[in-house]
Amino acid sequence: MGRIKHYAAIAGRTLTRTPLPNFVYEIGFGKVRIVKPPAPVQKRHAIDIELLNRTRTVWLDKHKADRGIIVYLHGGSYMAGPFVGDWEWLSMQVDARECAGLLIDYRYGPDYMHPTALEDTFEVIKGLSDQGLITQGNWAVAGHQSGAGLALSLASLVNTRVDGGLANVEAKPAGIVLMNPLLDLEFTNLELSETNQHDPVHERRIMQLAAKKYAGRTPLDDPALSPLNGDLQGLPPVHLSVGTKDLFLTDSRIVTHQFEREGIELTYREIPGKISVTPRLRRGADMARLLEEQGEFLEANLAETPGK
Repeated sequence: MGRIKHYAAIAGRTLTRTPLPNFVYEIGFGKVRIVKPPAPVQKRHAIDIELLNRTRTVWLDKHKADRGIIVYLHGGSYMAGPFVGDWEWLSMQVDARECAGLLIDYRYGPDYMHPTALEDTFEVIKGLSDQGLITQGNWAVAGHQSGAGLALSLASLVNTRVDGGLANVEAKPAGIVLMNPLLDLEFTNLELSETNQHDPVHERRIMQLAAKKYAGRTPLDDPALSPLNGDLQGLPPVHLSVGTKDLFLTDSRIVTHQFEREGIELTYREIPGKISVTPRLRRGADMARLLEEQGEFLEANLAETPGK
C-alpha cells in the first residue's frame, strides 16, 4: 500500500509539471468569462450595460459618477475574463468610496490581437471624457494581472497621440491601482524565481500561449504590450500589490525601482501567498488589510466632479 501511494504521488507531481499540448490550455482556459455581475453584486448596485464607442462596458452605480469613477480592467492573460473576483473587487471598492465603478469588457485573443484591448480601453476613456463624465482628478484606473498591465499602458498613453488615431484625453487618472501586474509579455524574469516554490508550469504555459496569440505580429517587448519596457514618466500616484508566491513578483519589484527613479508617488505592498482575483476574490486577514489600504488610496486621490 505504501508503494502505491508513493508511485501515485510521483505520478501526480509529474502531471502537474509536464507541459500539455497547447489545445488543452485553450479549451480549458480560453473564453472563460463572467459577462454580468454575480447576483450578490447585482443586489448591492444599480447595473447599467452600455456601449461606449462600440466597446461593451458595465456600470456599477453610474448615478454616483459625480463622486468619482473607478475604471476597472480585468485579468485573464488577454485570453479570458472577467471573473467573479473582478466583480467582487470593484463592488467592494465602489461600496467603500460610495462612487461609481465601470468595468471595461475589452476584446482579447485569440479572436482579436494587439492593439485591440488598448484601443477599446482608450476609446471608452475618450467617450467618457467627451461626455464630461470624467474630468481631471475624478477617476482612477485599476486592474489585475493583464488588466493591470493594460491600466499602466493606458495611463502612459492617456495624454499622448499615437499611431492609429487615438485622440488625446486631457483628464488624466488621479491614481492607478495595480494587482499582480503582467508587465512583460516576454516573461523575461519568470526564470528568476523568488517565490520559493516550483514554477507552476501550467500557469506559465497558459500565459505564454495567450501572450503570443494576443500579440500577433507585434514584438512581445513592445512597450504598449509590455509597459515594463516603456516610458513611465509623469504618472499619477500608484498603488502596487503582489503576492510573495505570484509569478510576477520579480517584475513587480523591478518596476518599483523604475517608479522611484522617475519620482512617481508609490505605495507598494507584498502579502504572503498569492493575490487571487480569479476566479474569486481571495479571503483572509492579509487580503482584507490590502483591500482597506487600496480603498484608502482611492479615497485620498479621487476627487468629486466640481459643480455636481
